[in-house]
Amino acid sequence: MSTTLKEEIRANRKEFIDKTAALKLPADIKVGALLIHGLTGMPNEMKPIERVLQELGCTVSVPMLAGHGAGQKELLATGWRDWLATARTALNELSETCDAVVVGGLSMGGLLPILLALENPKVKGIVALSPTIKYDSKNSSNPFQVLLPLLDLFPVLGKYFYWTEEPPFGLKDERLQRQIMKQLEALKTSYKKVGSEDHSGHDFNPEQFRTYAGSLREIQRLVSVIEKQAPKCKCPTLIIQSVEDTITTKWNAETLYSWLGSEDKEIKFLEGCDHVLTMDLKKEEVAYYYAEFVCKIAAKNVVPEPVHVYA
Repeated sequence: MSTTLKEEIRANRKEFIDKTAALKLPADIKVGALLIHGLTGMPNEMKPIERVLQELGCTVSVPMLAGHGAGQKELLATGWRDWLATARTALNELSETCDAVVVGGLSMGGLLPILLALENPKVKGIVALSPTIKYDSKNSSNPFQVLLPLLDLFPVLGKYFYWTEEPPFGLKDERLQRQIMKQLEALKTSYKKVGSEDHSGHDFNPEQFRTYAGSLREIQRLVSVIEKQAPKCKCPTLIIQSVEDTITTKWNAETLYSWLGSEDKEIKFLEGCDHVLTMDLKKEEVAYYYAEFVCKIAAKNVVPEPVHVYA
């Protein structure tokens, strides 16, 4: 990475950290924020945004979706309805104590807020980060997806065919790429020493970087539902998409935008980052736009104090 690029990244971070620090929520509203990770992801990928929203004064929930956090056997035992159910439970808990909730997610997790907004009137805004309608970029499972409908006839195949994630892992941050590769190599070495027959207690499992056909087919089923339901969604929406995404192209953001029935919707296209917007080189900028949107939604939903008229 050149010195000039490093300086640009540092300047970008400082600019948006300062901008974020200047944001304020209205005093007379309690705002909740539900953050949803992506397929095969984990709650910690939402940590930078979670931290910013907590500092802003939001009550934040970042649940682990059903089937995640273990192995592919557990994930393949779940589908999009189970992932939605996890998010719904977390939303219901936020709704009990918050006046308004903004629901957002990354990748596949950026689609679920649309269905939640249609179910729960406390959802006043939604955010989709790198929304995934189709894995269609150069480092994705695109060639594989056309065959996924065959799983409806032969569902057992969903447990055997998979797409393996490879560098750059949806990241432009070379430091994070190197960390991932270093961890992978160390874990592979450790895994080989133990042997492939009994590694249940070991940290490394090759399946951690695989996305099986069964789960990819579940995303296709979810997308079919989203396409039908999105025109009914009138909720204000922010979509953030990198034009350099190596997993999902900007077509995904533009298509989701066209499906949504809201008149208050916006796409912010970014450069210098990849698919995992929440962790990559522009994460401070992403967090700022997210927090700014939350403040805008909060301001729109402040309940005015009653005016007392005395005779």
